[in-house]
Amino acid sequence: MPISEISVNVMHHIKKKMKGLPEFFDWRGELGRIDYVGEAIRRLLILLLILGINIGLCLLMGLDITPETWDNNIGLTIIASFVLMVPIDIRRLNDIGVSPWWLVPVWILSQIPEPIDGSAQVGIYTFLVIIPLLIWGLFIVFKPGKALREARRKME
Repeated sequence: MPISEISVNVMHHIKKKMKGLPEFFDWRGELGRIDYVGEAIRRLLILLLILGINIGLCLLMGLDITPETWDNNIGLTIIASFVLMVPIDIRRLNDIGVSPWWLVPVWILSQIPEPIDGSAQVGIYTFLVIIPLLIWGLFIVFKPGKALREARRKME
């Protein structure tokens, strides 16, 4: 097989793979509960890999990764989590009929820094941040989507 045919085959394969990349970041459409959980697990594994790379790069640069400096050294992971998770969150919200703008207060809540252990603010933080985020997560996962609603309508 000549080199030109091999390079054409390789380029065709790369173009085919790159076509799936925009679908990975596509926020249009809907995503059911089971698909959402599966896609979230897949993206969390990718995010775990990015976190490992980020920590490795910080260590190579001589930065200490301690609880005190943790927030200063993981900017890449925060950006990656936003880019990876927002498209599937929007697709899930489209499926359950909720405006994607609800992600704005959720994102703001998730970025509030945690207070120091044992401080008086831990209770308030739990009440104002942790509990609403937990309720939001349960709502996103367990609220029936359009497919289930349509199936119930057909049964009536």
